[in-house]
Amino acid sequence: MLEYNNIFSLGATLLIGLGFGILLQKGRFCFTSALRDFIAFKDTRVLNGVTIGILTMMLGTSIAYVLGVSSSNFWVSNYGLSNIIGGFVFGIGMVYGGGCASGTLYRAGEGYIHYWLLLISACVGYIAFAALFPEVFLPYFFVPLQIFDGYSVISSLELFAPIVPVLLISASVIYLRSKNKLVINQTIQGLKISNISSQSLKAEWDTKLVGVGMGVLATLWFVVWGTLSVTGPQARWTGLVYSEIFGREILQNNIYWNSVVFRDGIFSISLDMILFVSLILGAFISAYLSGDFKIRTIKRSRVPNAVIGGLVMGFGSRMAPGCNISNTFSGLAFLSVAGFITSLGLLLGVYVATHWMFRKSGCAI
Repeated sequence: MLEYNNIFSLGATLLIGLGFGILLQKGRFCFTSALRDFIAFKDTRVLNGVTIGILTMMLGTSIAYVLGVSSSNFWVSNYGLSNIIGGFVFGIGMVYGGGCASGTLYRAGEGYIHYWLLLISACVGYIAFAALFPEVFLPYFFVPLQIFDGYSVISSLELFAPIVPVLLISASVIYLRSKNKLVINQTIQGLKISNISSQSLKAEWDTKLVGVGMGVLATLWFVVWGTLSVTGPQARWTGLVYSEIFGREILQNNIYWNSVVFRDGIFSISLDMILFVSLILGAFISAYLSGDFKIRTIKRSRVPNAVIGGLVMGFGSRMAPGCNISNTFSGLAFLSVAGFITSLGLLLGVYVATHWMFRKSGCAI
């Protein structure tokens, strides 16, 4: 059964999802490469785009909130040591598997079997986690470690919320100008309308432009639905498919499926699940039109990376809870405490895994 308010919401979801997929594919927008490349090579190309995207979303969602969007659209998780542990596990899986939650989707749309296998492995991780949740993770992980109520600076400021992103953006511009005028001039030049209109469908797009586009689309999604996420809707798709194979009782008799993944025990296709599918479709369309689509088989030596990386990401995203999109991209845009803590754990995981995988060649930081 499809759950949606009206045709407008459904149409907006499809368009936003397609837009996300196109932007991710054209900008090679992956949090794994953003953090790994900075740690290993001090390459900030993708990281700059991610930062601009977060600031754009922060400004957009704070304005939308002031204009009347409900505070319930902010996903603000409770927090504690569970967040940093879950983020760390997810960060390890990202580097070992070779892609974050969003990067995996656009590469799957490009035809990489590696990333389809990683997606499937993450789904297996969700199923295993759900089975262990009632007897293991709930009493011995979440109850003792997730002890503080969720808090977001942006949602708590109400009418004054836009002041924070304006100050942060202004401070960033002033800092960059004082350090390196060339960097800020290049950024401003890249954001000019003439440069936006000249972006070829077949060429790779400037990550700064992609970051702005991601922030704008995330703001629109905030208005339509709420917090942008990838592993949440992926887990719900996993539960629905799993129940179709083994029976709906699987979901009904498990507290994690019927109260956490599917809130209030409503087992239906939600708008964020449609966004998940349309994002992959958008990446496929973009890759096909630009000549980047090709079915790429996976090397035997890379199978463990896809399988183990996916399983670890699946567990990590449930432990945190959430992925790099819900915690780092959305969470930092909301100035959520849980988002900051989880992102710190994720960064530590990426740092450790990157140094391990580049142990022979060494890292820049």
